[in-house]
Amino acid sequence: MSFFRKNLEELLEPDLMGLEKEDTPESIRLEFKRELNLGDKMQKAEAAKDVSAMANTAGGRILYGVDERQIPDGSTVAGSVCPLTDATLKPRLEDVLLSTIFPRPRFRTWEVGVANGFVLVVELYPAYSGDLYMVTGFKENRFYRRGEQRTILMTEPEIREAYARIAASRLALEASIEDMMRSECERVQHLEESAIVVPWYGHRQLVDPRQFGASLSDCLANEVLHQNDWRSMAHRITVTGDGYRGYAPTEGQLGECKLYVSIRRNGLVHFAGKLDIPNSTDGQFRYMYPHGCLQTMIAALLTARWILEKAAYWGPVRVEYRLRVGSPFHLLDIGEIAEHIRIMRPAPIDAGEHIHTVPEFDFAQFSGKLKVPLRELLDQMFQTAGRVRCPWFDASGNLTNSVRSRVSPHLLKYLEE
Repeated sequence: MSFFRKNLEELLEPDLMGLEKEDTPESIRLEFKRELNLGDKMQKAEAAKDVSAMANTAGGRILYGVDERQIPDGSTVAGSVCPLTDATLKPRLEDVLLSTIFPRPRFRTWEVGVANGFVLVVELYPAYSGDLYMVTGFKENRFYRRGEQRTILMTEPEIREAYARIAASRLALEASIEDMMRSECERVQHLEESAIVVPWYGHRQLVDPRQFGASLSDCLANEVLHQNDWRSMAHRITVTGDGYRGYAPTEGQLGECKLYVSIRRNGLVHFAGKLDIPNSTDGQFRYMYPHGCLQTMIAALLTARWILEKAAYWGPVRVEYRLRVGSPFHLLDIGEIAEHIRIMRPAPIDAGEHIHTVPEFDFAQFSGKLKVPLRELLDQMFQTAGRVRCPWFDASGNLTNSVRSRVSPHLLKYLEE
């Protein structure tokens, strides 16, 4: 259906008129509501049931301000547009859904302007994250699912079946994401670090070059990465068959590059490069400070946050930082002196690939802040080096004063926000 091929922000009045013209039927992924009266407790409860039901089934869209009508075969199809006029409906509906459904469903709301008002569209994402959505408000505590043309109370066998489906979908999705990350890293397996962000529920056209255009590199350089060490790489990003890619130096082959950036159509963001791991003055061991790694993590997270917001993706992401090193090295904390590191910590990080992962992170849940995934990745890096946690943070997760005085303001704002 062409209605679903359009992003939420692209919907216009003719798209809504077309639903009636084409006798578009209600389905498990589409529902029409003539009105929305949130002053009525029964309508608030109905909205919560409808949203949880669609999220528990296959996701979809609910249109408030579009009438429904029956055709001779008995099915319900789209009727005429009945504009809503109350400008408070959108935030009030969001409050109802977020406070009466558990866990909170993943949804977006959008007002499509029409003559004399607007139609309010609620877009639901399916319950693949590990749980069903229960209506907990209005003394309900029940699960619902979407039938072909109505909301249905779930039976106990249906609930068990739904949880089994979610578990199977989750395992398949995890395997798919692992394969995707592995194939992406194989492109630049000669590089020593990779920071990768992948949307859990992306799709092949999530990042469409026709939407982002050739100016993507300028936007990244001037808006997203303007204070990051990776800014210069933004200007090297060009359109490719599977999204965008850039590497340096460009004179040689991809397999010889020292820096690499990839933004794929499915929303995957990958920053990879060489590490600065110098030898000690006596040449007997190698060491590294994590500042450069942190710049790469931040660049990938900032780019992914911006890209996915522009692509209207509001779901969770998987974050990974990979180290691939050919010989052992020591990871130094701020203020540690390389020449004395053997006395302070005799066991180095072994050669090989070390994968640090944040399995599921939601930018929207944390208002776009990056401290949570950065701290988790840094903790895992120092655990590889034999420490319980990254010494930059105290037990409460706050930066220590010594680190705050030594880290650049640009890095500091992402670690403290």
